[in-house]
Amino acid sequence: MSAGERGVFNAAYEPLLFAVDRVPFPESGREQETLDAFETFCASGHVAALLLEPLVLGAGGMKIYPASVLSELKRIAERHRSLFIADEVMTGWGRTGPLFACEQAGIAPDILCTSKGLTGGALPLAATLCTAEIFDAHLSTDRRRTFFHSSSYTANPIACAAALANLEIWMTEPVRARVEALEAKQRSRLQRFEGDPRFCNIRQVGTIAALDLAVPVGGYLSEVGPRLRAFFRERRLLIRPLGNVIYLMPPYCVTDADLDRAYDAIDEAASAFVAGRL
Repeated sequence: MSAGERGVFNAAYEPLLFAVDRVPFPESGREQETLDAFETFCASGHVAALLLEPLVLGAGGMKIYPASVLSELKRIAERHRSLFIADEVMTGWGRTGPLFACEQAGIAPDILCTSKGLTGGALPLAATLCTAEIFDAHLSTDRRRTFFHSSSYTANPIACAAALANLEIWMTEPVRARVEALEAKQRSRLQRFEGDPRFCNIRQVGTIAALDLAVPVGGYLSEVGPRLRAFFRERRLLIRPLGNVIYLMPPYCVTDADLDRAYDAIDEAASAFVAGRL
């Protein structure tokens, strides 16, 4: 929570949070500013680690940045011996195309956080992966060094069984082909909104598609968000906008008919907003 952006998500806990340095998001055409900022922080010799969501900033508005920035950030971290931590809770398990988003940049993080897709979304389970060097640094026979506060649900047998079943599917079924097919389907359906003045910033990475409804005041707390959510629920669709940002991350078993329903509803919602009915 301390590492995240300060705002509505964590305002109630502000007195408990510790200070961190933040690099600006690598906006298109301003990627070098992000790299320069991280380089400056690292040059101070006090950067323990860089923590980020690779390729897609999720709750921050489904903001996408190129793999080249990701690989350069990793290079800077390595040069200054700072750890590189990838939060792949959302981006992992094929969401951006490959199994993990870091693969698109040809890098391996020092620490990788995964969840959600680990069980195919069936049950809550998370795992933290790390390099052998980091693991060995924490390995000890001294019981006083045990992580005592993580045992209540650690390795929950039912959740782990779901994860193993999901891994079996990844290894034995054509999941990657399904991911590639869904990526193409999302791309073709997004094209209907290209040049549409009702929307802006139409974007996609892997199976994640997003577009912003053109409103006077955008952002996560945009008043149109709850109205959009209610609009979609009335049509029995689980689409949860981030304010005016509408995004789709369908399950890999989604049908063409389901996708058409979702995109038709997005089209209808935009028309209703322009007409003042939303």
